[in-house]
Amino acid sequence: MRGWRTPLVRSGGLVLLLAVAACTGGAPSEPAPASPRPVPTAFSGPVPPGLGAEPVRVLHGAGGDGPDILDDPMGVRIQSVGDAFLISSNSEERHLLQRAADGAALWESGERVESFRTDRGGADVFAVTSGEGDRTTTTVVDADGETVWSGSDPRDGYLDGWVVRRPSGWSADAPYGEFAVRDTDGDPAWTFAFEEPTGEDAGSDGDGSGDTERTGVPVAARGDVLFLDDGTGRLQARDLGADGDLLWRASADDPEIAPGRALPQPLPRLVGFYDLPGTAPGSEGRGSGGPDPAEPSGGASADAGSGESGGTEPDDGRPTVLIRWGVPEARSRLSLHDLRTGEVLWSLREPGANPVDRAFGATPVTGTVFDRTTGTLLVPQSSGETTMIGLDLAAGEIRWQFDDGAERAISPTFALAGYVYGDSRGADDNDDVQVVLEAASKDLLADAFTGYVEAVTDDGYALVVQDRQRFVFPPAEDHPTAHRPAAPSGTATPR
Repeated sequence: MRGWRTPLVRSGGLVLLLAVAACTGGAPSEPAPASPRPVPTAFSGPVPPGLGAEPVRVLHGAGGDGPDILDDPMGVRIQSVGDAFLISSNSEERHLLQRAADGAALWESGERVESFRTDRGGADVFAVTSGEGDRTTTTVVDADGETVWSGSDPRDGYLDGWVVRRPSGWSADAPYGEFAVRDTDGDPAWTFAFEEPTGEDAGSDGDGSGDTERTGVPVAARGDVLFLDDGTGRLQARDLGADGDLLWRASADDPEIAPGRALPQPLPRLVGFYDLPGTAPGSEGRGSGGPDPAEPSGGASADAGSGESGGTEPDDGRPTVLIRWGVPEARSRLSLHDLRTGEVLWSLREPGANPVDRAFGATPVTGTVFDRTTGTLLVPQSSGETTMIGLDLAAGEIRWQFDDGAERAISPTFALAGYVYGDSRGADDNDDVQVVLEAASKDLLADAFTGYVEAVTDDGYALVVQDRQRFVFPPAEDHPTAHRPAAPSGTATPR
């Protein structure tokens, strides 16, 4: 659900009717203004799939309870953050966080929103920056409008619920030195040195049997597991609950990931973290590896993938991490690993070449969309025969891919209850329409939906635009969060 939306609701203007001059040649009568058409408050036509039958409120016009920021003359951008909508002005640096279920204002600010991130458990947070002289302060805010962390030391950076202090003057070209990892309260978790590799280190086979003190640059975290990239194509997981003890290592040379040795060495990039419901270490199963069924693949259960998209409670499933291994001008590879043991559940070659631009990248692969209902993960392809694949995450099989020009014009944006919503570019750049696909099959829904779904929260509430109005719809009745009460209302916290 990442990415800003373009403003679709604009304020109405007066329509002036010019009077016709009298037949006698006299001066025209004074133009008479016509009454503007009222902003509608009732939704018409079929409701987009995955939503409740009736909206819970409207945001514009008579009876609307939308915040004043929606009256911005240049429009607004709306982004879902957890169970809330982040509304941002297009004309000035102004933002408002509103809980979707009841419209309560949780946070407002005139600071710049820099990026969207996650906390230790994967919940949405976002970072804002403010400056005073040469000093820049970064503040991380959660979906309830509460400050998670704030800091102004240029060496400190927020990373998935942890704070990493890099060496002074750190860069990807000079990545070595002393690192310190702390929690957001400032308590130390692990301090280590990343040293330039010697010839012996550089020749290690990367299977975890070499020097356990070899470290890297922190690039991601989930829970107490911190991932380090050593810049040579090896990724390792460390336990921050045990003073940085090594949990596992992986590289594209591992026989469970790819047969043979690739040159140049593929670099890793994290795609994301996913829980596989109904799986446990040691469960049996087999993925076909997509377009190369003869290649070896792992053993995640194909039964995983229950749950709802765009608003589910976390499942107590098997935590996993999906990694892409890429080199220029060659097909990349995906491998799914148990989060703590590193066990390879499956691996497959992607249809396209997806080179990893550089080592030490802390930004996951962009443009992915995960539908929990069907367990389908959409993974974009940078080049090759397709722009997007739909992956059965549990089985490690490619269910479908975008083939023709019409499908390639679709930009998926979010998933909701078994469906994928996306924007389809028309012949004219301004002729964009929203399309809805079945996540498991990419079948296009033929129903003509008259509303545009602008954003969907984790608990399943959606903003739907229709005829100058924004409607807030609840989740469908069969959605796990349909009858969950909203948190107590509060007042906006200015920042």
